[in-house]
Parts: sequence; structure tokens; C-alpha cells
Amino acid sequence: MFRADQVYRKNLFEGQAVLLTGGGSGIGRRLAHGFASLGGSLALLGRRREKLEETAAELKAEGYSLDVLCLECDIADPAQVKKAVAAAFQWKEIDLLINNAGANSLRPAEALTPVRWQAIIDTVLNGTFYMSRECALHWIRRKRAGHIINIASTTAWTGSPFMAPSGAAKAGIVNLGRTLGSEWAKYKIRINDVSPGPVFTKGSFDRLWLNEKIVEEVQRRVPLGRFPEPDDIVGPVIFLASPAAAMMTGATIAVDGGESLRPDLSALVDSFRPRKGTAGDEAPEV
Repeated sequence: MFRADQVYRKNLFEGQAVLLTGGGSGIGRRLAHGFASLGGSLALLGRRREKLEETAAELKAEGYSLDVLCLECDIADPAQVKKAVAAAFQWKEIDLLINNAGANSLRPAEALTPVRWQAIIDTVLNGTFYMSRECALHWIRRKRAGHIINIASTTAWTGSPFMAPSGAAKAGIVNLGRTLGSEWAKYKIRINDVSPGPVFTKGSFDRLWLNEKIVEEVQRRVPLGRFPEPDDIVGPVIFLASPAAAMMTGATIAVDGGESLRPDLSALVDSFRPRKGTAGDEAPEV
């Protein structure tokens, strides 16, 4: 398990507040541990308060002395985002926003309904923009510098067979970071992203992978021999949040074990046949 406090200075983020979306599970939960171990205060935001409170309880059980705020919010709803971000800034002056919340499913593109497409785009791409805009408005009004780190994906440039809406949204996030990095630099707001390859967790296995055999097959094609785990994402995010990255904006760091250097995996994935669509998601007859 990666321990941020064994690599970085323990008080690196002392006196700083981090607003983290999707902090109740997976990568978000491990990011919360990483920043807590380095002295940061955390505002955790997500749709399920109980998951956020579980993360907060874990941090306190680890003995971290920090302030934690839990904010229930659906980032696909701009009105909820506005209210939640205002509450976070009322709690503390937020120094860093980490856009980590995501959504995904495994479907052939021809079987996607507009509802499923829109739901993923709304959370992954639109939600990232809503959160970024609201935080930026607070920083601009206060004439304070700010920093945004987006969790994107290598599918932004490799393609994403059977995950079209997520891949398209992640590509949008990478472009959004570069665009806003240029546009908001005059306000001393930096935007960078960390782009993981397939991150293997129990949740991702249940949602996206059909069986252990396909996991083994795909991992054999990763040059470093395995998928990244949530802990593998923590170090690069902390680097971007640290003074060492003060001159970086609009940058992308891939964390994928070299998987994006390999040929297209669509044929392999197709050979295992993705799950059939549920009612209303059937492929059209041809």
C-alpha cells in the first residue's frame, strides 16, 4: 500500500483545504488518506453521505488530526454544485479541487439509449465543468490562486470500446483542462489531470469486467504486467498538488503501466462479448 507520508513531507499540505469529489470509495478514498496523512483538511463530496462518512471515520481511526466536511451532492446538477461549493468555501478557503467522481457502464455503442449516454456525460464531463466553474468563481472573486486536478483516463486518447460515453467524456475533460489552463492562468488558477489506465477494484470488476479470465488476458498486455490500483494514482496527484508542479498547467500524467502504448484492445474485448443490454438497451435489428 502506498504511504504518502513515507514519500512526501508530512506537513506538506498543512493549512490547506482540499475539495474532493467521489471521496467515498475507490481512488477518491485513497486520495483522502493521502492528503490527510500530509496535513490537509478535506471537504468530501458525493451522492451518498454514508460513504463519505465511512471515509471520514477511517481517517479518524488512522489517527489523523484534521477537519473533515462531508457534502452530499449530485455533481450532474449545477444547482446542487453551486450550493455545495458555497458551503465548502464557507467552511474553509479551498485551495485545491480534485474532480474525481465518475460513472461508467459496459455497452456496445449501438445498444446505448440516450438516457444512459446523457447520464454518464452529465456526471463525468458536465459535473467536472460545474465543479471547476464554481470553485474558479470563488477564487476569482477573492483574488486567490487556485488549483484543479482532474482524474481523467487514458481512454481519452486511446479510444474506449464498449464505453463510448465515458471515453468521450474523459477526452472532454482532458481538453477542458488544457482550455481552462490557458484561459484561467491570468487568475493564477492551474488545471492539470492524472489519467489512469483501467484501475482494477471490486467495484470496477462488478460493473465493467465479465470474468477473471478477461482481466488476466488484458493485464498480460500491460507492459508493466498489471492494472494500476487506486494507491498508484495517489502519488502523481500529490505531486501535481505540491509546489514541485507550480509551473505546470494543462498537463496530463498517464498512470497506466504503459497500457496505452499497446495496440487497440477492442478485438480482445469483443471476443469475450460484452453483457447483453437490459430492457430498452437492445441493439437495433439490422
